[in-house]
Amino acid sequence: MVDGIDGDKREKAGITRRRFTLGVIIASVAGAFGSLFALLKVLSPEKKGGGYVTTIQPGDKLVYAKGGNMGAPLRASSLNVGDAVLAFPAGKSSNPANLVQVIKLQETEFKPPMHLNLTDRGFVAYSAICTHLGCTVSWVKNQQAPAASYTECFCHNSIFDPSRGAKVMGGPAPIPLAQIGVKVADDGTLVFTSDFTGPIGPQVG
Repeated sequence: MVDGIDGDKREKAGITRRRFTLGVIIASVAGAFGSLFALLKVLSPEKKGGGYVTTIQPGDKLVYAKGGNMGAPLRASSLNVGDAVLAFPAGKSSNPANLVQVIKLQETEFKPPMHLNLTDRGFVAYSAICTHLGCTVSWVKNQQAPAASYTECFCHNSIFDPSRGAKVMGGPAPIPLAQIGVKVADDGTLVFTSDFTGPIGPQVG
């Protein structure tokens, strides 16, 4: 009888050891897969788009992104032909994906593939994030010939033509800057009218 009891104990102990060993093996395998996944995530190229997700909504007002007027509403009367400024949607400046470059040109200079329905009174806006590696683009104004002004990323010298849908004119940027709709509101401020027409952020990789 005693032998039977001892046998039961030994059997239960064996089962417990087997369960423990199995648990250790499962945990080790799970840990190995987790480490492998983390390694692959680090080694894999960054997903196209760089994770930039805009929160701009039609109707959002544009405000200055920098300078002495930072945060103030962007008014149509403040820009002359050939001028450009960086702007954010009001209250959403903490998201870098929302940064845009607003430009005023002669409407007669607008050419395909620009979306004319997303412009108003010579105002056109594009993502201000270079499609190469994500630097902020700058405006290069030609004082003598405003129509010859252009957008450039000084990080790697990508050049975009604002009168033709921010078409890439030079440098490593793979695609144009995405256009976004703007219009002049009744009070003279500028507001967004659409989402971006294409991907924003770096498209390399």
